[in-house]
Amino acid sequence: MNGWLVVDGEVRVVHPDARRADFAARTEEPVRQAIYDHPALPQALRLWGVDALLESMDRCGIRYGILSGLAWNDRAILADNNAYVRECLESHRDRFRGLYTPDTSDPQRAADAILGLDERLYAGVEVIPKWQRTHADDPRLDPIVEAVRERGFLMKVYTAHPTQTLDGDAPYRTLRFLRRHPEVRTLIPHLGGLLCLYALHPPVREALRNAWFVTSVSSTMKMVEFAAQVNPDNLVFGTDFPFNHCFDQKTPLDEMFGLALPEAARRRILGGTAAALLGLDDAGQAG
Repeated sequence: MNGWLVVDGEVRVVHPDARRADFAARTEEPVRQAIYDHPALPQALRLWGVDALLESMDRCGIRYGILSGLAWNDRAILADNNAYVRECLESHRDRFRGLYTPDTSDPQRAADAILGLDERLYAGVEVIPKWQRTHADDPRLDPIVEAVRERGFLMKVYTAHPTQTLDGDAPYRTLRFLRRHPEVRTLIPHLGGLLCLYALHPPVREALRNAWFVTSVSSTMKMVEFAAQVNPDNLVFGTDFPFNHCFDQKTPLDEMFGLALPEAARRRILGGTAAALLGLDDAGQAG
């Protein structure tokens, strides 16, 4: 990967106490059903710490990552999660920029927390509506969005494919969010459930002008090629490691080099666009 700046726009860690199969087992947290009840959990648990993430990044030649955690409704667990992410950011300032996970049950308190974030560590804020029992387009979240706008942060809005959910993270809700907040720079994982392709439709294209889509579709990377044919400039490489289908960063990264993309577009997707969004220089250092 010599000569290529690679930024992984979606990597995650889990705080140490939560790296147990029985963690929060007697709760109704949606993240438990999605992550902890998955049959591949034993294979994945060993990858949930920052050391495993750094080892993978070094092995793959990935210079930088946008780091976040999991989203919980229990305030104490969420606080532990955010604290661990911050600890990782502080200890590895040369490798990560972070996303803060707000408590969406108390938007005003969450907004106050966002206004106090250290911009040297954080690039933005992430909401995962399907796990936080909310919707991206819920007006109740406006204090959070306003705080993100005031700080000049990115707003990452989790979006699932149409094959995965009817409601909580549907692409249409993300589109409604974008139309309600056109001035907010928005980062959207999983290619926005292919919402990015609708830039072919002029009324939707206007709503996407401040949106960047993460290529975290590890089992269907050919979709990235289709998305790049529409607009290669609003794509950011991302693996969703260690929660992708292959439990590695190498598989989607290798596939990026197998896609029929112009080299200039591939370079922008793999690192150039993310570097510009994060204010990094070509070596991956924060400016």
